[in-house]
Amino acid sequence: MIRNPIKYYTEGIPPRSNYPGGFRGFIKYLYAIFALWPIGIQRIMKLQPLFSLSTSLVVLFLFKKGFEYVPIAIVSVIFAFFYLTFRLSLLKQKTGILASFWDTALIFILNNMLLFVLPFYFESMTFPSRNILFAPILGGLAVIAGWFELYQRLVARHPLQGSLFYALTFFCVLNLLLPIVLGVRNIWSLLISGGIAALTVLVIVYPHIDMLKNKKNTMIFLLGIILSFTLLWFGRSLIPPSPLKLTQATACINIEDYKPMAPFNRAKAEETPEVYFYSSIFAPRGLAERIHHVWYHNGRKLLSISLSEIRGGRKEGFGTWSRRLIMEGQGRYTVEVWTDGGQLLGTGSFILY
Repeated sequence: MIRNPIKYYTEGIPPRSNYPGGFRGFIKYLYAIFALWPIGIQRIMKLQPLFSLSTSLVVLFLFKKGFEYVPIAIVSVIFAFFYLTFRLSLLKQKTGILASFWDTALIFILNNMLLFVLPFYFESMTFPSRNILFAPILGGLAVIAGWFELYQRLVARHPLQGSLFYALTFFCVLNLLLPIVLGVRNIWSLLISGGIAALTVLVIVYPHIDMLKNKKNTMIFLLGIILSFTLLWFGRSLIPPSPLKLTQATACINIEDYKPMAPFNRAKAEETPEVYFYSSIFAPRGLAERIHHVWYHNGRKLLSISLSEIRGGRKEGFGTWSRRLIMEGQGRYTVEVWTDGGQLLGTGSFILY
């Protein structure tokens, strides 16, 4: 029972005894395996999603432990970016044992980076809202990075598709890390991450289209970058404001000691001439962000109230609130919580009858 699977997954792999002993002999042995790429190795690579799942569980465990493991993700980003630069721009020989080995390592790193940031983004999403449209993009990137054959078919063999894949991956990871590590506001994090993603596209595409030799290609590329930043700016509300997340949103009759008093979902209109709306927002230590409350009555926008800055570092979240005299009477009131950069943190609602 055991021998058959072993034979199945070692078919075509040369015996170790055919090569000299010691470290140099072992390196030659590995070189032969990667050079021949025997059918047994090809079968093992079909199990790569299982290997990725195992390492991903470790990544998710680190995520549960907290932000102190973020440097691991930073090192992964640095390695991936500089390796891509070296692989696609400086390395003349693009095949061979070292290229195969590092390409395989890159897939694991990209997959783990994506799975590290994915829970943060999902926690920042508001259901239902427009920013849940970002979920299929994140999920698709993680699936491609976690499936070697899919990555080889869709990314590795197509420079333009590959540039989009790498750019989106770096954008998603850096957009999360910059607010955590440097305390960058979310709007600046979006723009800086977008700039680095554009640089990634330049690194990958440049060797293939000879931009400097062809003015038409240069113009197309530059217009593409401008279009990307335009879409990023006007579509920023589609991106969850990770790592920020709304931990509490409620209407109440008053605020005492920075806490909501007598929170409610339904109340009599004549008994509540004035309503406070309290929101608590989690943010990493060192991050400051300005928040806005946008009030609606039965779907009609009433006003937007700018609040003081929140400060990160509190596990329970930073509490802030707005106050409004109720003049519209009965109905459903909804309050949306937005960052100053135009990203939706979440909503809360109450009914006056």
